[in-house]
Amino acid sequence: MGPRSIRGPGAFVFLESGAVALRAKTKTPKAEVKKAPLPFSKAVWKAVRAIPRGQVRSYAQVALYAGRPGAARGVGREMATLPQQPELPLPWWRVTRSDGTLAPQVAQEQARRLRAEGVEVTQRGDTFRVKVPREVPAPGLATKRQR
Repeated sequence: MGPRSIRGPGAFVFLESGAVALRAKTKTPKAEVKKAPLPFSKAVWKAVRAIPRGQVRSYAQVALYAGRPGAARGVGREMATLPQQPELPLPWWRVTRSDGTLAPQVAQEQARRLRAEGVEVTQRGDTFRVKVPREVPAPGLATKRQR
Protein backbone atom coordinates (compact mmCIF):
# COMPACT_ATOMS: atom_id res chain seq x y z
CA MET A 1 0.00 0.00 0.00
CA GLY A 2 1.19 3.47 -0.85
CA PRO A 3 1.57 6.46 1.46
CA ARG A 4 -1.38 8.57 2.41
CA SER A 5 -0.90 12.33 2.28
CA ILE A 6 -3.36 15.19 2.53
CA ARG A 7 -2.28 18.78 2.23
CA GLY A 8 -4.01 22.20 2.00
CA PRO A 9 -6.60 23.30 -0.58
CA GLY A 10 -5.62 22.62 -4.16
CA ALA A 11 -2.97 20.12 -3.13
CA PHE A 12 -2.49 16.62 -4.42
CA VAL A 13 -4.16 13.88 -2.46
CA PHE A 14 -2.45 10.50 -2.58
CA LEU A 15 -4.86 7.66 -2.11
CA GLU A 16 -3.99 4.23 -0.74
CA SER A 17 -4.44 2.73 -4.20
CA GLY A 18 -1.63 4.90 -5.50
CA ALA A 19 -4.01 7.06 -7.56
CA VAL A 20 -3.63 10.80 -7.44
CA ALA A 21 -6.57 13.19 -7.11
CA LEU A 22 -6.80 16.95 -7.05
CA ARG A 23 -8.84 18.67 -4.43
CA ALA A 24 -10.69 21.78 -5.57
CA LYS A 25 -10.21 25.05 -3.74
CA THR A 26 -13.19 25.70 -1.55
CA LYS A 27 -12.21 28.91 0.18
CA THR A 28 -14.60 31.83 -0.26
CA PRO A 29 -13.46 35.29 0.77
CA LYS A 30 -15.16 36.29 4.02
CA ALA A 31 -16.33 39.59 2.54
CA GLU A 32 -18.47 37.72 0.00
CA VAL A 33 -20.12 35.41 2.53
CA LYS A 34 -23.46 36.81 3.62
CA LYS A 35 -25.61 34.64 5.84
CA ALA A 36 -29.27 34.52 4.92
CA PRO A 37 -31.69 34.90 7.81
CA LEU A 38 -33.15 31.71 9.18
CA PRO A 39 -36.76 30.88 8.28
CA PHE A 40 -37.83 31.53 11.89
CA SER A 41 -36.29 35.01 11.77
CA LYS A 42 -38.08 35.81 8.52
CA ALA A 43 -41.38 34.59 9.93
CA VAL A 44 -40.95 36.73 13.05
CA TRP A 45 -40.06 39.79 10.96
CA LYS A 46 -43.14 39.26 8.80
CA ALA A 47 -45.38 38.92 11.87
CA VAL A 48 -43.92 42.08 13.44
CA ARG A 49 -44.38 44.06 10.21
CA ALA A 50 -48.05 43.03 10.21
CA ILE A 51 -48.79 44.65 13.59
CA PRO A 52 -50.95 47.70 12.82
CA ARG A 53 -49.89 51.15 13.97
CA GLY A 54 -51.26 51.93 17.42
CA GLN A 55 -51.51 48.27 18.49
CA VAL A 56 -49.22 45.94 20.41
CA ARG A 57 -48.69 42.18 20.47
CA SER A 58 -47.00 39.97 23.03
CA TYR A 59 -44.00 37.80 22.22
CA ALA A 60 -46.30 34.76 22.40
CA GLN A 61 -48.77 36.30 19.94
CA VAL A 62 -45.96 37.11 17.49
CA ALA A 63 -44.72 33.51 17.79
CA LEU A 64 -48.24 32.27 17.06
CA TYR A 65 -48.53 34.48 13.96
CA ALA A 66 -45.06 33.37 12.87
CA GLY A 67 -46.33 29.79 12.85
CA ARG A 68 -44.33 28.74 15.89
CA PRO A 69 -46.70 28.64 18.88
CA GLY A 70 -44.76 28.37 22.11
CA ALA A 71 -41.64 30.07 20.74
CA ALA A 72 -42.07 33.31 22.68
CA ARG A 73 -38.48 33.16 23.95
CA GLY A 74 -37.21 32.83 20.40
CA VAL A 75 -39.20 35.91 19.46
CA GLY A 76 -37.67 37.69 22.44
CA ARG A 77 -34.17 36.84 21.20
CA GLU A 78 -35.06 38.13 17.73
CA MET A 79 -36.48 41.34 19.17
CA ALA A 80 -33.36 41.90 21.29
CA THR A 81 -31.22 42.08 18.14
CA LEU A 82 -33.47 44.42 16.16
CA PRO A 83 -32.66 47.79 17.78
CA GLN A 84 -28.99 47.23 16.85
CA GLN A 85 -29.97 46.58 13.21
CA PRO A 86 -31.26 49.91 11.86
CA GLU A 87 -31.18 48.52 8.30
CA LEU A 88 -34.21 46.38 9.23
CA PRO A 89 -37.15 48.80 9.42
CA LEU A 90 -39.33 46.74 11.76
CA PRO A 91 -41.67 48.23 14.38
CA TRP A 92 -40.00 46.36 17.26
CA TRP A 93 -41.56 48.73 19.79
CA ARG A 94 -45.01 47.18 19.17
CA VAL A 95 -43.95 43.89 20.80
CA THR A 96 -44.22 43.58 24.59
CA ARG A 97 -44.28 40.98 27.32
CA SER A 98 -47.53 39.08 27.84
CA ASP A 99 -48.37 41.13 30.95
CA GLY A 100 -47.90 44.37 29.00
CA THR A 101 -44.65 45.46 30.62
CA LEU A 102 -41.92 46.85 28.41
CA ALA A 103 -38.40 45.42 28.41
CA PRO A 104 -36.33 47.52 30.85
CA GLN A 105 -33.38 47.87 28.44
CA VAL A 106 -35.47 49.78 25.88
CA ALA A 107 -38.52 50.83 27.92
CA GLN A 108 -37.97 54.60 27.63
CA GLU A 109 -37.59 54.53 23.83
CA GLN A 110 -40.35 51.95 23.38
CA ALA A 111 -42.78 54.01 25.51
CA ARG A 112 -41.95 57.17 23.55
CA ARG A 113 -42.61 55.45 20.22
CA LEU A 114 -45.84 53.81 21.41
CA ARG A 115 -47.17 57.09 22.79
CA ALA A 116 -46.42 58.73 19.43
CA GLU A 117 -48.71 56.11 17.85
CA GLY A 118 -51.51 56.80 20.33
CA VAL A 119 -51.01 53.81 22.62
CA GLU A 120 -51.68 54.49 26.30
CA VAL A 121 -48.54 53.74 28.30
CA THR A 122 -48.63 53.87 32.10
CA GLN A 123 -45.57 54.25 34.28
CA ARG A 124 -45.06 53.20 37.89
CA GLY A 125 -41.52 53.82 39.03
CA ASP A 126 -39.21 52.32 36.40
CA THR A 127 -41.89 49.97 35.05
CA PHE A 128 -43.78 50.88 31.88
CA ARG A 129 -46.94 49.00 30.95
CA VAL A 130 -49.42 48.88 28.08
CA LYS A 131 -52.64 46.98 27.68
CA VAL A 132 -52.14 43.91 25.51
CA PRO A 133 -55.29 42.52 23.87
CA ARG A 134 -56.18 39.09 25.28
CA GLU A 135 -57.09 37.46 22.02
CA VAL A 136 -56.26 38.67 18.59
CA PRO A 137 -58.00 36.92 15.69
CA ALA A 138 -55.60 35.27 13.29
CA PRO A 139 -55.00 37.31 10.13
CA GLY A 140 -57.50 36.46 7.42
CA LEU A 141 -59.82 34.47 9.68
CA ALA A 142 -63.38 35.58 10.34
CA THR A 143 -64.49 35.96 13.93
CA LYS A 144 -67.58 34.29 15.35
CA ARG A 145 -70.72 36.33 15.09
CA GLN A 146 -72.69 36.98 18.27
CA ARG A 147 -76.36 35.91 18.23
